[in-house]
Amino acid sequence: MLKDIILKYALENAVKYGGKANPGAVIGKIFSENKKLSKDTKTVIQEVKKVVQEVNSLNREEQKKRFSKYHIKHKKNKSGGKTLPNLQYTKGKVVMRIAPFPSGPLHIGNARPAILNDEYVRKYKGKLLLVIDDTIGSKEKSITEEAYDLIPKGLDWLEVKYDKIIYKSDRLEIYYDYAKKLIDKAYAYVCSCPQNKIRENRRKGVECPCRHQTVEETLKLWELMFESKEGEYVLRIKTGMQDKNPAFRDRILFRISEREHPKVKNKYTVWPLLEFSWAIDDHLLEITHIIRGKELMIESEMEKYIWNIFNWTHPVIMHSGLLQLEGVKISK
Repeated sequence: MLKDIILKYALENAVKYGGKANPGAVIGKIFSENKKLSKDTKTVIQEVKKVVQEVNSLNREEQKKRFSKYHIKHKKNKSGGKTLPNLQYTKGKVVMRIAPFPSGPLHIGNARPAILNDEYVRKYKGKLLLVIDDTIGSKEKSITEEAYDLIPKGLDWLEVKYDKIIYKSDRLEIYYDYAKKLIDKAYAYVCSCPQNKIRENRRKGVECPCRHQTVEETLKLWELMFESKEGEYVLRIKTGMQDKNPAFRDRILFRISEREHPKVKNKYTVWPLLEFSWAIDDHLLEITHIIRGKELMIESEMEKYIWNIFNWTHPVIMHSGLLQLEGVKISK
């Protein structure tokens, strides 16, 4: 009886995913729909490995033939068939994006927004862009070269359909152009103050001397950043040192990093922070709706601040809750 149950789910999984059943997916479905079997986990897992190997050795026609004998019917949604909430109205075609940072393969935390974006795009017959968010990142969270292949493979496995792939590391010159436009509007300045001093100033609401540069001085220092060492300068945005949220006060837009990038190597040393590149790209790529976690609320506020400076139309931003699994660390 156990083998027959496993065979049913293994064949179903193989038929659905190109002829190769995934043992983990089979095990998960067995335990979710057959609670009693969870009492003998070890036996079930061992049997699943054997059955999956057997199923995967069959050709696809044979898999479909055997699977058809089970006549599996999908259960009706007892909750009354809940669907996704409608999107806030926007003119024109819905355009959404998923923007994973390539530090590893997709995990359940970023698979969820990928699926949500995909479902909305299907619902509204829109367009989904895969934006590989490969700005240099921090030393604690670095780019993994293998992720450039693993992320699209993960999305294919999830059956998420995207229209094209865009790499942020190919767009540095665009970000530089808009940085200069911000400087010309007197909304940014180059800062050389030590971090501990900036922290203290932000806490007290005190402006650093760098903030009072002329536009001409800032442009010269901006050019100097491209010849300088890591940590010597950053480009900051003028948000106001009296803002009620100290973390929002004069945030960094660009910093210097001498680390080698997996894709563009050492071509660039001045890199934008994610919220700046997001603000520019969400406008230029004509994104209409953005889904992101609630932990990125301040990044959303920064995007809106930059859009207002350029007098750009705001995409609709929707914040989702943080996904946590008891006893499990969600990471790549």
